[in-house]
Amino acid sequence: MILKESFAPLFLLFTLLAIIVWMISLVKPSLFTRRSSNAPVRKSRKQVNTLSLLAGAVSFVFFVVTAPGTSLLEKAESILNSINDSEVTSTYAPASGLMEAEVTSITDGDTFRIRTDDGDTEKVRMLLIDTPEIGDKPEPYALEARDFTTELLKGQTVQLEFDESERDQYGRLLAYVYVNEQMVNELLLEQGLARVAVFPPDTRYVDDFREIETKAREAKLRVWSIDNYVTNRGFDADAAAAGQ
Repeated sequence: MILKESFAPLFLLFTLLAIIVWMISLVKPSLFTRRSSNAPVRKSRKQVNTLSLLAGAVSFVFFVVTAPGTSLLEKAESILNSINDSEVTSTYAPASGLMEAEVTSITDGDTFRIRTDDGDTEKVRMLLIDTPEIGDKPEPYALEARDFTTELLKGQTVQLEFDESERDQYGRLLAYVYVNEQMVNELLLEQGLARVAVFPPDTRYVDDFREIETKAREAKLRVWSIDNYVTNRGFDADAAAAGQ
């Protein structure tokens, strides 16, 4: 505050100087040139205009420093923050929070492809769940999970709800998926075809999902019917083979 007050007189001084110099440059620019100078009036006026612009620039700097409110550093930081915010703005999430898209194909229980309104094809990974991998040798209940998702989604128009992250490290869209007013992520958990998989900061429904998972585990549904098959990191096919 003291710094601003000390610069205030300088702001007024340079503002007044800029106005005076500019007016003289219009009326009689020769006053600012040496009497022995043979420079034409146009050149003299150009020199004075340059001086006037310089005084005006210095005046503007003092105005920014002495202006009430935030400091110059805070203003610069605010501008940078606004730029950064614009860079992380979601590509797809509309104002309603849900994005509609047509499902074109199913990859596995928790992954599928969509066609956007722009005609682009995107891969979608369901948030907060994990189903057994198909791979070269499908893990137990991997095909069942894929078939369940295929029956629900193929050819359907779905609504995608995004959490904190829009994409994962592989470029896939991350979403909670709705069809016929039902969340598919929850349905897979209810059927015992998926486990809860938490990857912060996308944790919006983690408590609800854990309750659903607990019920499926207690009922020993599908993946939970095999001892030690479900782990914190995924599914242990070796444990499943040993238990059969």
